[in-house]
Amino acid sequence: MQPIETITVESTTVGCDGGGGPLGHPKVYIAVEKDHQGTCPYCGRQFVLRAGARTGAGGH
Repeated sequence: MQPIETITVESTTVGCDGGGGPLGHPKVYIAVEKDHQGTCPYCGRQFVLRAGARTGAGGH
């Protein structure tokens, strides 16, 4: 079993499609707000907000 992938992001909302292609999953958008992290419900990828990244108004 492969370890869960952790991806550092710059935005409080990120899209995940499992890496695309035939092994991917439907694209979902994940809020990276609470505790500055979020988890994809399909593949389990962890998204962590980079320290110092802008949060709040103006982001998508």
